[in-house]
Amino acid sequence: MNGAAATPAPAGGARLRRFPPSFRPLRLEGQRVLVVGLGTFGGGLGAVQHLLREGARVTVTDSRGPEALRESLDALTGQPLQFLLGRQPTASEVASADWIVASPAVPWTAPPLLEAAARGIPVESEITLLIRLLPCRWLGITGTNGKSTTTMLATRTLAATGRRVWGGGNLGGSLLDRWQELRADDAVVLEISSFQLEHLGEIGLGPDVALVTNVSHDHLDRHGTFAAYAEAKRQLLVRAGVALLQRGDATCVEFGRRFGGRVIWYGNEADFAPGDGGARLVAGRFGTFEDAQVDFAPLRLRGAHNRINLLAAASAATCFGVPFASAAAAGFAAAPLPRRLNDVAVVRNTTFIDDSVSTSPPAVAAALAACEGPIHLIAGGYDKGIDPEVVLQAMVRKCSSVTLYGAVGARVRALLLARLQAATATGGATAVPAAAGSPEGVLRPEEVRVATDLRTAFALAVARAGAGATVLYSPGYASYDQFRNFTERGDLFCALVAEHARLAGGDNSGAASRES
Repeated sequence: MNGAAATPAPAGGARLRRFPPSFRPLRLEGQRVLVVGLGTFGGGLGAVQHLLREGARVTVTDSRGPEALRESLDALTGQPLQFLLGRQPTASEVASADWIVASPAVPWTAPPLLEAAARGIPVESEITLLIRLLPCRWLGITGTNGKSTTTMLATRTLAATGRRVWGGGNLGGSLLDRWQELRADDAVVLEISSFQLEHLGEIGLGPDVALVTNVSHDHLDRHGTFAAYAEAKRQLLVRAGVALLQRGDATCVEFGRRFGGRVIWYGNEADFAPGDGGARLVAGRFGTFEDAQVDFAPLRLRGAHNRINLLAAASAATCFGVPFASAAAAGFAAAPLPRRLNDVAVVRNTTFIDDSVSTSPPAVAAALAACEGPIHLIAGGYDKGIDPEVVLQAMVRKCSSVTLYGAVGARVRALLLARLQAATATGGATAVPAAAGSPEGVLRPEEVRVATDLRTAFALAVARAGAGATVLYSPGYASYDQFRNFTERGDLFCALVAEHARLAGGDNSGAASRES
């Protein structure tokens, strides 16, 4: 396994070594591979199972202990593996590997990867192993918000003419388990996070078609600066032939200026200058691209942002030979992915919505825009250092009450109260008395609360929500101050809704109305 090339590392870090684009991770008999970060999301497990099938001698290391990794470990029972769990591998343990597969959750500055860089040991990831093996054209999708839903819609739109389409990447699991089933005339759609994208283009790998939904401040606790985060996202475009970019996103516009291939712009009609080409959402309803115009009103997914997501997915499908109208129509019946603006239940005429996947303030703003009536928002979690300005505006404009919890709660409450005070001073808010929360669009300071945890926050929000209201759980921050992941916190929210429904007498007439 010689010939690995050096690629840049983050400022101050060692230079990483990666295999050249021609490397195919097959027939690995006897090769010693260290997997750094097994995790529970499926990617680490998929990489381990692939390496074992190909004959590699695999050692798995993870800083977490066996209990935290139980689901992944159970799937590996009886396999010829060595485990180093609950600690970092030693320098000699790293040095004993021929090459390394690192989880996206492991930063390039982690001790085992710095040790690998110092020793010139090549580093791969589950997503690069998969990309190296794809026999067909593929669409890569990234962005701060909307990438999972756009990936789901793209798999539907690409299949509109009967083509076999495979979805994977950051959605969970691993296509490495099934890569041998792929044929040359299939298509693959991969959602790829910024963690997975670091250095992808620099080592010569990239999609046939790249789609970027948007780029706003996120994951600054990992990338350090917005510029570094945006550059990680841009890696999707470095080796792409076609790029679909949102016209109204400033970072996407900059990506387009630097891109050397064909750009297809998409977005709201107001974002385009006269004479611009591209795919547009006209009057918030009609998707247009080239000669086709399609009424997007039948789309089941909530919110104008999901019409933009469908516009992007249908436009991407045209790059694979699918007519725009056929592609768009194929997405209409799509149900929301779990934890993404799912209607959980209607209890005594109050609607409960789970948007627990929301990990950034812009995602909360989009969720608020997608909901109607008096909105009682529950938000909070771990602060990744993101400016909440965009969601503060939306809270003032849309919420009847806001209940914040977790590490970020007190800080966001203080910022929101300052915003309300400024709005009152300029005549932007009025002191309208309300028995159960502020009227829609009039958020009062006393309706902004902080709770210690989600259970307490839920009780406070329910106490304020009257008939016809919506209780929206859209955290806007990372989960790991109180939960393992967004799924766990969404599970708790849904359990709290079910408990509330039982106590309210079982009126649960709208349960899962958008998931059926």
